[in-house]
Amino acid sequence: MPTLPINDIDIYYEDLGQGEPLVMIPGLGGTVELFAPQIAYFRQFYRVIVLDNRGAGRSSTPPGPYSMDQLAADLAGLLDALKITQPVRLLGASMGGVIAQCFIHNYPERVKQLVLVCTGVSGGDPHITLPPMSVLQKLSAPGNTPRERLASLFSIFYPPAFLEANPDLIDKALAFAAVVAPQPSHARTAQLQAVQDVRPYYKWLAEITVPTLIMHGEEDLVWPLKNARTLQEGTQGRAELALFPGAGHVLFQEQPAAFNARLEAFLKRDGA
Repeated sequence: MPTLPINDIDIYYEDLGQGEPLVMIPGLGGTVELFAPQIAYFRQFYRVIVLDNRGAGRSSTPPGPYSMDQLAADLAGLLDALKITQPVRLLGASMGGVIAQCFIHNYPERVKQLVLVCTGVSGGDPHITLPPMSVLQKLSAPGNTPRERLASLFSIFYPPAFLEANPDLIDKALAFAAVVAPQPSHARTAQLQAVQDVRPYYKWLAEITVPTLIMHGEEDLVWPLKNARTLQEGTQGRAELALFPGAGHVLFQEQPAAFNARLEAFLKRDGA
């Protein structure tokens, strides 16, 4: 379980495969394992680097507040520690997509291609489209027992058809939680607060000059579909938009083959 001391905390990461670096950032409370289907496939062609963000998984969970600048700096510090100086292909999902937007704003020379998955501008930008209050309530207070919390969260993360086809999803998540400690409430709150960054993320999108792909599930309840269209509009139409019918918030797990194929085509066409 590799960790590196970054910015006075320990950051857990995995570094697999060879080739040009492809970096993936998970979302709120997410860990490396979320991208298992992508890691297994893309490590054949790229050096795949994935981290547990500050406040989640096996990385340190210091007291808040956290900021987007801090989360982006953690990634920059990890790349420095791994001696990666060349521009990277950067993929961020959900909250990880907000981190990716902050990262390319702060370190534009370090990004070769940008992929924004099931995400939008920051929660404090007026261009965001928020989910219904019922979804927000489940995100912030999703139940009493671990099983109840997971059932509540999964009901908004995944479409009903996917949950029905994968009845053991909660059991697998509980088994994982027995190995990796669940996210502490203070760290979850700190990550949620970081997402509420009030700076002009929509305005920043116009500054992005690298090839950009936006990938979004049409049934996403957490980041409603309008957010993907807003991201594309913010890039002045330069970004590609790939929509996945029937997919919810975790489309890279729900439709891994289709997701990987679309991502691979973009990566190879615009910078292989």
